[in-house]
Amino acid sequence: MIKINTPDFISAKFFMKDESPEFDSLPVIMPSQVHGSEIIIIDDDNYLFPERPQADGILLKTRKASAALRFADCAPVMIWPEDNNNSEWVMMLHSGYKGTVLNISGKGVGLSNSRNLHAWVGPCIGFEDYMRDLNNDEWTQKGLETFHEGNYRLSGDKVYFDLADEIKSQLLDSGLKDSNIIMSGINTFRDSKCCSYRRGDVKERMTLYARIK
Repeated sequence: MIKINTPDFISAKFFMKDESPEFDSLPVIMPSQVHGSEIIIIDDDNYLFPERPQADGILLKTRKASAALRFADCAPVMIWPEDNNNSEWVMMLHSGYKGTVLNISGKGVGLSNSRNLHAWVGPCIGFEDYMRDLNNDEWTQKGLETFHEGNYRLSGDKVYFDLADEIKSQLLDSGLKDSNIIMSGINTFRDSKCCSYRRGDVKERMTLYARIK
C-alpha cells in the first residue's frame, strides 16, 4: 500500500496488487470508468446515486462520502489544494492513454477553480513498455497531435508514449509548480507488485481511495 502525502484533512491510500482495499464506513463513490474525461462533483447535496455513474474523475467536496478508482497500467492522478486555502476537497483522476490525450488532468485543474495546487501521479505503464500501432489507429494519431515533444517516440510502425511525463507536462501547463508534483516513478508493467493489463492482469485492479476527514 502507498500512503499518499496529503494534508491532514485528506486520507488517501493506493492499494497495490493482491492487497484488499480497506474502506471507511462511508458510502463509496466508485464510477464505471470509460476511458474518457468526465469528472463528477460529489458534495453534500450530491453523493447518493440511483445507479453507478460513468466517469473517470471525481471531485470530492464532502465528508458524507468517500471515493475510489481502479487501475491496471493507466495512471492514477490525485490533486488537492494547499491546506491553508480554507477549501477542503480532493480530486481523483483515471488518466489512461485516451484520458491523457483528452487532458483530463488539465480539465481537473480548471474545474477546481483553485490556485497553489499539489498533485500526485501514481504507478502506471512506463515509456519503454507502452506502444501503439502507428497506422490505422485514430487514437494514435490524436496522441501524436497532443502529446508534448519528448513524451512520444517513433519506432518503425510503432509509437511509444510516456503517460506519466505527459500528465506532468499537462499539470505544469495548467499552472502547477514542478515542486508541487509528486511522481511515483513506478512502472506497472515491470513491477510485480502492480496490476498490469498489458502483462495479463485482465480482471485484477489496484485501487485509489480517498476521503475528507
